[in-house]
Amino acid sequence: MKPQPNHEMPTIPKNLHQLVGLAAGNSMPTAVQRNSFIVNEVPREFQIAADVKLLANILNSLLSIVVNNSKHSCIRIIAKEYEDMIFVCVRDNNSGSNYDVAGNLQQVQQNAKKMNGNVNITNMENKFTSIIFNFPNFPVTV
Repeated sequence: MKPQPNHEMPTIPKNLHQLVGLAAGNSMPTAVQRNSFIVNEVPREFQIAADVKLLANILNSLLSIVVNNSKHSCIRIIAKEYEDMIFVCVRDNNSGSNYDVAGNLQQVQQNAKKMNGNVNITNMENKFTSIIFNFPNFPVTV
């Protein structure tokens, strides 16, 4: 009898640097079209205990929103950990960026709440736009 191929879904890494890298890769074609680029500045050793599937969805959505509103931009993703909280910042550093992403973040905000997290936007007109997503780094218990 022949062994059956394994068609399991690939596992999502529990490493924030890798998750951001996957999300950046998903957004890269659009970024290139918009003459923008993405820099993953998340430390390589950053491990995640929270729901990685939901986190991956949120990161993909955040980057997609920023990239779709960018033009000639340097988009940086930075992460810091303070006690049990993780802060992920997606920042569009183009001084020409002046856009409103708040309306596009409703679904992201709902998903963030499922992780006991929050999303905040800071826009300094003609300077930068930062979206900060913070969440506790522990599994959500139901």
